[in-house]
Amino acid sequence: MVSFELMNEESRETIIGTWKTMNEDDKGHFINQVALALSIWGSDKKGRNIIVEILDIMAKDKIQTLADFGLYVSRALELDDAKDIEDKIKRASLIIEGYRIKNALSSEPHMQLF
Repeated sequence: MVSFELMNEESRETIIGTWKTMNEDDKGHFINQVALALSIWGSDKKGRNIIVEILDIMAKDKIQTLADFGLYVSRALELDDAKDIEDKIKRASLIIEGYRIKNALSSEPHMQLF
């Protein structure tokens, strides 16, 4: 689905390492949030590139779980690839926020402090 070849090596290793340490519930929440985002703004190359860029931001923030993906969706508004789908990104952000509330997910990212 998402092309990790587009991501730099360090970020890719961080994301894969994070995935390996996640519990099955968090993996499911991550997959569901990505699917919701792509269903709204499109699963074409542009949509996949935005996912990769969000994952890159998450890797740089040293997140501890990819289940925090929904907290980063609004950051896509800062990306050059997303300029022409701002309304869809805002809509995805609201829908994913509802998903996160319904599933009692954190409203703050889980980040490594050291």
